[in-house]
Amino acid sequence: MKRMKNRLGSLCMAVVMLLSMAVTPAMAADTKDPPTEVTNCEVSGFMPETLNLNLNDEKWLNAITKVVVNDAQYEKAELSWMNDGNIWNIGSVTGSYGSYQALKIVTKFSFPATIMISATGYKDLKVQVTKDASTYPYVYTAAAEVVGGSDSGDSGNGGSGGETPDTTKKNPPAVLTYCEQGGYPSYFNIGFGTLNSGWDQEWVDKVTTVKNGDTAVSFSRGNYIGGYGTYYALQIKASEIKEFPATMVISADGYKDLTLEITKEKSGYNEYYVAKIKDNTTIDPSKDTYAVNVETATNGTVTVSATSAKAGDTVTVTATPADGYELDTITVTGANGTAVAVNDSKFTMPAENVTVSAAFKVIPVTPPATGDKEISLSQVKLSQDMFGNNWYVTFGSENDSYITAITSVTVNDAAWEKISSGTPNTGGKYSKYTYTDYMNNTETQVLAFALNNYGSTPVLKSGDVITITATGYNDLTFKFVVDTQGNASAVENDGQGDPYKLHVKIEGNFEAAIVGQKNYDGVSSASTGGASSNKNSAVTVYGALTKNGTKPADSDWQKLESYSSKINLVGSKCKVNITPDTSKGTPEDADSGMEGVYMTISSDLTLSGTPKDAGSYLISIHVEDDQGRTADSNALSFRIYTGKETLADQIKTEHLKKYANGLYAWDIMEPWAIKNFGSNVDGETESVRVPEKLEVWYGSHESGTYGYLGYDLAWEEVEKGNIPQTLYIPNGCNLTLMNMKILSSVRIVVENGGKLTLRDSTVQGIIDVQSGGTFSMNYDSFHQKFETGASICGQIRLADGAILENAAIYSHTNYLANGNLKDRSNDKAVVAAKGNVTVKGQVFIQGDEAGSTGKGQTALEVKNGTLTLADNAVLVTYGGGGNVTLYSNGGSAVELDNGSIAGKGKLVAIGGPVLFGSGDEAVAGTGSIDVSEVFLQGATAYEHKEGAQPGKAYANSVTVKAGKQHIANGTLVDGAANDPLADLYWKTGTQATPDLSKYTIAPRSGYVLMNIPYAEFYAAEKDANGTAAQVDAVSSATKQKTRSTLAAGSYHKNADGTDISGVIYPVYVADLSILKSFKQVTDKDSLTITVTPKDKEITTTYTGKDTLFENPDYAYYVLSEVPKSYKTLTVKSDGSFSFDKATAKMTELGNTSVSLKTGSHRAYYKLEVSGNLPKNIKSMVSAVTLHTTDGQTYGLRHVAEIWHGTKLGFGVDSGLQDKTIDKITYYLNDGTIQTIAANIKVPKSTQNVTATVENALNTARKAVVTVENLPEDFDARYEVASGSTDLSAYNFKVEGEKLTWTGTPAFGAYTLTIMDKSGAYAPVSTSFELKTADVIAKYDASNKALVKASDAITEEQFAAYLKAISAVSVDGTSYAASDKGAVTIIKNGGVIDLTAQPFSKGEGASYSLVVKATGYQDLTFTVTTAKKSNSGSGSSSSGSSGSSYAVSAPSTKNGDVTVSPKNASKGDRVTVTVTPDKGYELDKLTVKDASGNKLKLTDKGNGKYTFTMPGSKVTVSAEFVEEQAASIFADVPTDAYYAKAVEWAVKKDITNGKGNGLFGSNDPCTRGQIVTFLWRAAGSPAPKDTATIPADVLPGSYCYDAVAWALENGITNGMADGTFGVNNTCTRGQSVTLLYRALGKAPTTVNGFTDVAADAFCADAVAWAVESGVTNGTSATTFSPADGCTRAQIVTFLYRAYQSK
Repeated sequence: MKRMKNRLGSLCMAVVMLLSMAVTPAMAADTKDPPTEVTNCEVSGFMPETLNLNLNDEKWLNAITKVVVNDAQYEKAELSWMNDGNIWNIGSVTGSYGSYQALKIVTKFSFPATIMISATGYKDLKVQVTKDASTYPYVYTAAAEVVGGSDSGDSGNGGSGGETPDTTKKNPPAVLTYCEQGGYPSYFNIGFGTLNSGWDQEWVDKVTTVKNGDTAVSFSRGNYIGGYGTYYALQIKASEIKEFPATMVISADGYKDLTLEITKEKSGYNEYYVAKIKDNTTIDPSKDTYAVNVETATNGTVTVSATSAKAGDTVTVTATPADGYELDTITVTGANGTAVAVNDSKFTMPAENVTVSAAFKVIPVTPPATGDKEISLSQVKLSQDMFGNNWYVTFGSENDSYITAITSVTVNDAAWEKISSGTPNTGGKYSKYTYTDYMNNTETQVLAFALNNYGSTPVLKSGDVITITATGYNDLTFKFVVDTQGNASAVENDGQGDPYKLHVKIEGNFEAAIVGQKNYDGVSSASTGGASSNKNSAVTVYGALTKNGTKPADSDWQKLESYSSKINLVGSKCKVNITPDTSKGTPEDADSGMEGVYMTISSDLTLSGTPKDAGSYLISIHVEDDQGRTADSNALSFRIYTGKETLADQIKTEHLKKYANGLYAWDIMEPWAIKNFGSNVDGETESVRVPEKLEVWYGSHESGTYGYLGYDLAWEEVEKGNIPQTLYIPNGCNLTLMNMKILSSVRIVVENGGKLTLRDSTVQGIIDVQSGGTFSMNYDSFHQKFETGASICGQIRLADGAILENAAIYSHTNYLANGNLKDRSNDKAVVAAKGNVTVKGQVFIQGDEAGSTGKGQTALEVKNGTLTLADNAVLVTYGGGGNVTLYSNGGSAVELDNGSIAGKGKLVAIGGPVLFGSGDEAVAGTGSIDVSEVFLQGATAYEHKEGAQPGKAYANSVTVKAGKQHIANGTLVDGAANDPLADLYWKTGTQATPDLSKYTIAPRSGYVLMNIPYAEFYAAEKDANGTAAQVDAVSSATKQKTRSTLAAGSYHKNADGTDISGVIYPVYVADLSILKSFKQVTDKDSLTITVTPKDKEITTTYTGKDTLFENPDYAYYVLSEVPKSYKTLTVKSDGSFSFDKATAKMTELGNTSVSLKTGSHRAYYKLEVSGNLPKNIKSMVSAVTLHTTDGQTYGLRHVAEIWHGTKLGFGVDSGLQDKTIDKITYYLNDGTIQTIAANIKVPKSTQNVTATVENALNTARKAVVTVENLPEDFDARYEVASGSTDLSAYNFKVEGEKLTWTGTPAFGAYTLTIMDKSGAYAPVSTSFELKTADVIAKYDASNKALVKASDAITEEQFAAYLKAISAVSVDGTSYAASDKGAVTIIKNGGVIDLTAQPFSKGEGASYSLVVKATGYQDLTFTVTTAKKSNSGSGSSSSGSSGSSYAVSAPSTKNGDVTVSPKNASKGDRVTVTVTPDKGYELDKLTVKDASGNKLKLTDKGNGKYTFTMPGSKVTVSAEFVEEQAASIFADVPTDAYYAKAVEWAVKKDITNGKGNGLFGSNDPCTRGQIVTFLWRAAGSPAPKDTATIPADVLPGSYCYDAVAWALENGITNGMADGTFGVNNTCTRGQSVTLLYRALGKAPTTVNGFTDVAADAFCADAVAWAVESGVTNGTSATTFSPADGCTRAQIVTFLYRAYQSK
């Protein structure tokens, strides 16, 4: 045996260090069913090719011990191109379905294949695998079923039920001959038996499993050429054995199990391995033989009479001492550690293997006499040999002679044996050895001792006392000391032993366990579906070596790990202690069920076993180093929970760790699995609100090891909302969940002001984020970076007001089981937003692969609201793929359900990829997108499946607007081609986030029609070397004009018309995205403007680009063609815009003239241009500039300064005074720029000069003149004029402050003009009257009229007076008699018109009138209106002038109606004011005359209506209904013109919209829909079945009865081709015709539109519609009868028609 050890030592030198560790085998697992759902079955690899099976149960995979394919047994071995026989192994596979752990079997078999799999602790599994070679790649299908059989326990037989029972099995080999390490990869090659017996080859060939504890070890068999020649060996893979001594249980078919122990020994740097048969407890004592093993002895030899014997046999032991030694003891020990009695060197064989050993002792000798020479301690030097196997001692100058003279060595008074050659390899021996230094070619005599022990006698230890006796020398005694660096020295023996002390401590913590918990510190599944080794214990062992009496400093401590520590521990003598902590109430006899595991190679202290008794335990460690020093550590607490604890109790702050900032951490959740919640929420059960200051909640500190919360709940119950447990994240709480699995019984609610971040966690159920709550995922906010690890298997629901911030969200809903349930298949959105939600930072969302629903999961749903991207936010979404289930379709990235995505951020949406199905849209559903940047990409589809379709970028019912856009539909590609979009998808397994650079969008240029503010438009419009154009700060003349067609070419941003803002002009934009934040006008836009100049109502409807007229600055319309002239937009450094000069070339217009007037009421200076101008110049002008000879440019505004295109004004502040205008430039909307030459000197303003002339009698000969503020250098010249009359005969002149004249000029109006003789100033004019002294008229109260003042007045004089009336004042208010705003009070003949508006006080009222007539004296009188008499006077129906009629408004419920005046004459305007009660609104307002005829009402807004009084009394009635708070449809704004009509139609059950919260306002209205509306408005009468229904109206369709009713009642006859045209868009002509036939009456007027002929089918209907207020024309002259109608227009027509009934 000694020879074999030495031989092994030489063969195994330089083997990787594996240190000893005391570990007990794991407890046997209960036999249970293996997994039966094969989640992956595919073939991969080349040399070798393997079949890969994944049943989604890694514990079962790791327990597999045996694989039989088609009745051929496969062996577990390394998979490589050199080893491709019938082998299997467990490993990682990256295939079509991602990465997973699988059983990998080399495909040396044919299909179909039957595979039998045995695993420890599980029943056998039978897997049938078929291969479909009709397609490529080939498709492999696997089905698994449980075979049954006995429990496998720890036997290693894989649970096979067909093996021979133990009572008939043969014995395994009893003799082990060789154990050598070698080969590549490295194996332990173990030979059993002898060469002559065939090396027990039969047994080796039958071996089925080799297990180290619960772990199966790879093995093979074959001839091995080793140090002992060639022998047939069982080859056990060395790299799979991590700890020594290793106990191996070997099972073989037909044989009982054999237990083998392999230990590691060391000699210097050489390590070798010793194997021995340890135990065979399955052998029948009455029949079997047992091994007699002999342990190699020191200082002697031991032999036995038999190497094997039956129980009861006598075995003789022969012990032969070496020279100088004698036998001390013989020991026989059974395999189970029992001592066997030995008498006279004989013992009786027990029923187990035994080990025989002997100890020998030195025969005492008398030491020789000592000489007189002395060796001092300073001469003694100790060192190690180069291999670290021996201590070498030298003795200075006396070295050689002293060593030669040495006769004996004792250690601690025990004599050590001298060996004659070589160096010793064990304690108790020394040698005199000549050491050769080949480098220096020297030889040195040394006294050699073993440094490493390969025997039973200890080697030298620090503190040992060595005495050396040498002939002729005094005895040399010294203490052997090994210091903290491992260096040895000889010191004076002080009798104190080793001067160094070993210290040990443990730091960290043991995570709590639960009673019955399996696999503590084992392997658990990570969120990505893979597996990793994770430890629940985070405890490290530290050691320190100090001098006795000295405490370790911080720098002394070092991790006790073999590869770095200077402290060499003896692993077999290190022990972990676990004791109950009685101070915390744990009973003394409590059993934790755990064992400590200390791996000296890594300094980790972990636990193994199954937790047994609940309570607290103390864990410490005892260690011993190679010098025999020992130490015991401090104790750490370890807690075992019952598993019945509640979350409400455990999450209390007293159980949490408090930080210095006042926040808390649950570090770590205890127990690690909490099923029961309890409650800390008032009024709720199973509900827990976490502490507000809880900052982080750890399930563990190891990625892949989780804490568990809740329990598995059937997914059907989750979908129904029957979720029993609620976890609230409250206001002020910013919680991060780390390493947690939240199971499906739990609903997480993030409350207003709360925030939840998921990191390395999995949520199986629902997360509800309420208004004001925030959710984040896979984001480390401290380091501001994304990470992987967390996943969602349920759904995140964002309520109105919720926030999604910095989140990388990916779903495993279909491929990560719902705990132990496999009931979930889901394509609903990962994230569902309802209402208005905000996205901040970067958010990435990916749906899961399609499950059994056949469709990939949608990433994001936005429903009934707007998801707003905050400034610079990025939202990236991916639909789930259809790659796992081959014929599935992809999922959409975004689903809009009456939803929108908006904001100043970027949206990326990519449809889910597929193999054989159809790709989906990037954005599906109904809604809109309006963001800064958008990247929409439909998915690819492949031609190899008929009917497969690629995905679109977005659905037809989605509108998209973005400054920067990439919008692309998917393509259909060849089946063999790669997906051209593959690089766009997020690889969630390897990427924390996708590469955003792949979604970069190049700028898109284009031309737009834009609203440009005046100052910015004109800034560049200057001549060469001129100055930038200025713009006057004048505003529009009136609101009516601002919003009228007079302002064509301009725009106003205020809808009330208070301002004209700028010019509408084409612009080139290099990057259209910069316009993202500004209003874009499209062809779908419509704008109706009503103005009432001179009390005349004019309504104009603008569509498309024309709606820019009433829109904000920089609103724009994208042009499809390059305009003839445009400006280029530039973005300045501050973000504002500037515009270059217009590009069109200027051309000069000839044959034109320009004149200037001052004192205009629109602008002080007014230019009038005449001559060769375009005919429609009025509507063509976009802008006008005036240019002066000194290079100044002045820009004009519309209406105030540009009037009718030919009248141009500017103010006194324009800077043009005293300058000469030499050019006028017109910018026309036909793309041309026209210039007109001019030579206009602009005089200086006299706007501040006031001049008045006092009215006087024409006979007075003088009048007072007052002139103020006349400039000093104004050289005045005066002129008086009266029309074209020659006044020279009257010598008008001004002197001082008097105007004088001679003679008697005619009475009438005169003008005084003051002119500057130099022409530098503008003239000043004022008007005055010269009056006659004659009185021409007087008031006749009886006739309510003016009459001649006397008979002397001629009719001609009276008529002239009436004609000269200029104004009439009524009660102090003056009313002009002519021109704008005139009110006729005195009619022809002098009659006072008491129906005029000023006379509104009612009957019997008095009014003070002053009549002013030019050239006449004022006439003052009082008018009193008549009172009605009982005879009805004043209410006569004759309609004679002055008759007044009552206007009555009876009281009504839920509102009030008032009228003014209450009495009125025919033709008077009467105002009706309607005031609904709170919560009500007007439903119907009706005005009827005495005959019951309805009068036309005009809606003036704000509850006021007017009508014209007929010649009879009038009754006003109103009906009020409950107010509807807001439109029930998202596409019906409350201020839309059709809002009331839609509301009315819904209330009347005429329509309920189109679904999804939409009315379809702008959708075309079909003929089927309009007759349905009419039919429902009529009460939905049942048809009489008398009409023939056209074929295109299907029975049972929504409009079938309506069409029948319409045909029966003559409302329609269908189309000329015999169809009804049910889906044809209804035209304006058809719509009014259908309404007219159903509701109308013959019109009293004739249609006057040029595009509706008198004999047209709709002529009468059009006239009726206009007369009844149903609709007007599309212009003053056109009705556009062929234009299609929208649904909004049709219900508005219907509503108005019913209101006019």
